[in-house]
Amino acid sequence: MKNNKIIANIVKYAVLLLYTVIALFPLYWLVTTSFKPPLEVFSTQPLGTFVPSFENYKVVLFNDMFPKYLWNSVIISLITVLITLPVGSLAGYAFARFKIKNKDNWFFMVLTTRMAPPVAFAVPLYLLMVRFGLVDTYVGLIAIYIFMNLAFCIWLTRGFFEEIPPDVEEAAMIDGCSRLQAFWKVTVPLTAGGLIATGVLMFIFTWNEFFFASILTQSIAKPFTVHLTSFFGSKRILWGELAAASTIGSLIPIIFAIVMRRYLVRGLTMGAVK
Repeated sequence: MKNNKIIANIVKYAVLLLYTVIALFPLYWLVTTSFKPPLEVFSTQPLGTFVPSFENYKVVLFNDMFPKYLWNSVIISLITVLITLPVGSLAGYAFARFKIKNKDNWFFMVLTTRMAPPVAFAVPLYLLMVRFGLVDTYVGLIAIYIFMNLAFCIWLTRGFFEEIPPDVEEAAMIDGCSRLQAFWKVTVPLTAGGLIATGVLMFIFTWNEFFFASILTQSIAKPFTVHLTSFFGSKRILWGELAAASTIGSLIPIIFAIVMRRYLVRGLTMGAVK
């Protein structure tokens, strides 16, 4: 029996190790390729058996428009989260606490905006942006991302607020707080981990978005995800520069998630243990 348990653990950890290697291999390839000189991009030599070169990073950071478009991604992602999180959390709180006629039907209608594939909204949203002159503007792209993330924010925050007993807010209102004050002073601190987790996830979704950005931006508001396609030429692909730009673009959300990991774990596990 003991030997069977040991064998089962060995198999389990071997499978987990294999999965980890497979999952991390693309990131490993990306990072190593970013340090390879152009003539060694297709070399199969692992990192450590060739002399690393920072030439790709120099080209991307100093001889390319990549920093500008990376900054565009930072601005657009942060503003999207800062607008969507308060609005979505208030809507999620309303769905969690108030008696609304046909509430489940309204909630389902909100979620349908997230269920449908983005291409289903491409033509009407593009025509709308053209009509109001918002193509290739920060305002237009941020509005699209708010629309994309709002349903997700409402759905997630509603679950967090439902985990908080209404008695806590009622006690605060008995002590003289209004409904809004009870929400801000009592409910928000109790669900801070969940709200931060929601904000981090929306930041990552917005940061990685490509489809709408590719059809709604040209140069002014273009994020770095769309700019990555400029490394694809008609006759060759600049793999080194592409890998360097992708590595830099991946670092920001990774660092952001690492810094917020404590809130992510606490927020995403709210309600998991009764």
